[in-house]
Amino acid sequence: MTVLEAHASAAPDVFSQARKTLSGKRIALLGFPPATTLHLTSVITAADGFTRSLSPQVVAPSSDVLKPFEIILLDIQAAAGTAWLETEMLRHVQDRCIAVGDLPALMQLATETVLAFREYWTCSAPAEELLLRCVLGLRAGSPPGRRNVPLGSTVVLADDDASVTSIVRRVLERNGLVCEVASAGRDALSLIARVKPCAAILDLEMPTMDGFEILSHMKCMAELSQTRVILLTAREQEADIIRGFSLGADDYVCKPFNPMELTIRLMRVLGRV
Repeated sequence: MTVLEAHASAAPDVFSQARKTLSGKRIALLGFPPATTLHLTSVITAADGFTRSLSPQVVAPSSDVLKPFEIILLDIQAAAGTAWLETEMLRHVQDRCIAVGDLPALMQLATETVLAFREYWTCSAPAEELLLRCVLGLRAGSPPGRRNVPLGSTVVLADDDASVTSIVRRVLERNGLVCEVASAGRDALSLIARVKPCAAILDLEMPTMDGFEILSHMKCMAELSQTRVILLTAREQEADIIRGFSLGADDYVCKPFNPMELTIRLMRVLGRV
């Protein structure tokens, strides 16, 4: 069995869904070593996309060679010291760029720069996660940018697992956000309606009301319809992911998760990076 066949047989439904968005799309791979390029190419090809490998050392962000590409995957370690990590240069293509790297590098990028990538992907994540990030990168909407969410803005975390809320709360507060916590669904919806947070992180499985129900109610309330929402759950079924995005979720993080990655996802949906 080839690498491509192994990917496709491991998660046929995921690749089938991804084809609806990625089929025929052109994706540039910038700065990746040969083995990683081969892996990324096999994953994207399985979803009927096309790739081309380029070097960030010789391709400037404004180069005409990038115009045909709908998505640009950028190895941020390889891009260090090049024009790709200079704000003015990146502005030409940042609405099509997905930053790829390990979690420490992505966290540094998210907290220490003003660069605004379309999406972020950890290189240790599974193939299906890469397809999800590419699909999100192609979703309709305005290019990413800094919305200047002020320090002290409130995020509501709804989860009935005390260990999760304790860890996430500490991480968010270290990043300058106020975190309000609820452990039951109805309490979470009431809290969100009262404090009107900039974002909500919702577990899907809670007493009294699940995360899907909370999200559905939020999108029906004018004052909450624009609140950013990340779903946090142990469910990994494709149907749950599709349902979450169809209800208006901005992102989806599966348990067990790394708090650093969750923070990166939150900053992305808030437009802070």
